[in-house]
Amino acid sequence: MKFCILASGSRGNSIFIESKYGRFLVDVGLSARQIELRLSNHEIDPGSIDAIILTHAHRDHVYGVSVFANRHHIPVYGHPETLSAIRFKPNQMLHEWQSPFRINDVHFTPFRVSHDCEPTFGYLVSENSHSLAICTDLGIVTEQVKEHLKKAQAIILESNHDPDMLMNGPYPWHLKDRIAGRRGHLSNHDAGQLLKEIQSLHLQKVVLGHLSEENNTPDLALNTVLDYVGAPMEPIIEVVEQRTVSPVYRL
Repeated sequence: MKFCILASGSRGNSIFIESKYGRFLVDVGLSARQIELRLSNHEIDPGSIDAIILTHAHRDHVYGVSVFANRHHIPVYGHPETLSAIRFKPNQMLHEWQSPFRINDVHFTPFRVSHDCEPTFGYLVSENSHSLAICTDLGIVTEQVKEHLKKAQAIILESNHDPDMLMNGPYPWHLKDRIAGRRGHLSNHDAGQLLKEIQSLHLQKVVLGHLSEENNTPDLALNTVLDYVGAPMEPIIEVVEQRTVSPVYRL
């Protein structure tokens, strides 16, 4: 399995995954043109995408999905409530998944996360013995989240904000309260504590994402997480920023 992060943050989100027999996007939160440009960074033909899988209906995760899917004739998979919340073009190929579900050689296991868009899901994406967990846009860590992440060899994990930067920053109080709340976003400390609890020898890669551009920095996110998990995990942890496309990671 291979994957890369095309975008991660409040301005747009999208993750590319490739298995032996399939290519997938999880979310299309940028314009169709931007997704095409970012795929071209790794010489990926948009027309080769087999399916789009959605986590939830917030704009930064679905902004370009209808145009991109229509342009390249790609089926879209999502929870029924997620699909019904989005304005698709007529005759688009929409699939309401039943958990878990399979596309080509890949199994997708959705798991609920606590966010202020109902419903919102993370995914455990598995090809044979290799699994990638996608876990962003959540305000608290539940036992269900931990159990799914423990099964993964790679994790894309939210490390959204530093609490002090958030509380002392320019956002209005209602937005600060939303971000820091139980249905908001994980802080760097939350991400570090979670990884401390689930770290294991089979974990090969952690990518910290969905960083706030106003309330976090890549160095602060990485160093805070390392304070929890220790220096031995440093070689497997990376940070992805909103405006850059990640390398291609392989499991």
